[in-house]
Amino acid sequence: MISIKGINGNLVFNFLPGNFEDYIRFLTQKFSSNPRLFAGSKVVFRGEGLNFLSHEEIAALQKLCLDYGMVLNNNPSSLEKGAGQDVIIYRNIRSGQKIFSEGSVIVWGNVHESAEIIAARDIIILGKLEGIVHAGFYGDKNSIVFALQMAPGQIRIADKFSRAPADYTPKDYPEIAYLEEDTICIKRYVPQENLARLNS
Repeated sequence: MISIKGINGNLVFNFLPGNFEDYIRFLTQKFSSNPRLFAGSKVVFRGEGLNFLSHEEIAALQKLCLDYGMVLNNNPSSLEKGAGQDVIIYRNIRSGQKIFSEGSVIVWGNVHESAEIIAARDIIILGKLEGIVHAGFYGDKNSIVFALQMAPGQIRIADKFSRAPADYTPKDYPEIAYLEEDTICIKRYVPQENLARLNS
């Protein structure tokens, strides 16, 4: 269900396929049986099981860790495990669908409203983005979101999030979203200016 391993001073929670109720029950039993063991530990969430959870359910699991005195690690590069494999999708992402990647996600198509993409690194949409995206899920503040047309329901990068204003009008040119001084900025994508950011 969930394997817990210590790696370089972090507790890595690897979620195997399962459901939210079982995860909550398992972790609550683990934490309550020996709270001192977990208090103060740096925690990283990983694994295929996260793909079956909503963003709210993942946030609830993270809050449970915080309630027992743990710290969410925002420096995934400190882990021994290398970066996850990128996911490349050659189709539209329909409403209600969810994509999760331990690396980056590249979509050759549109991401429809209420679809959700979560990635450890960057999210690249070669089409129109109308859904919910979370880049840098494990805390990578250098992650970016790129789309040929931006109209997202919500953008998250690391632990920051932003919603488009109600009167927002999608632009007819590519845009890139990134963190600047802990604030999500969305600007027109200009290759000469943004190439270094995409390659960082």
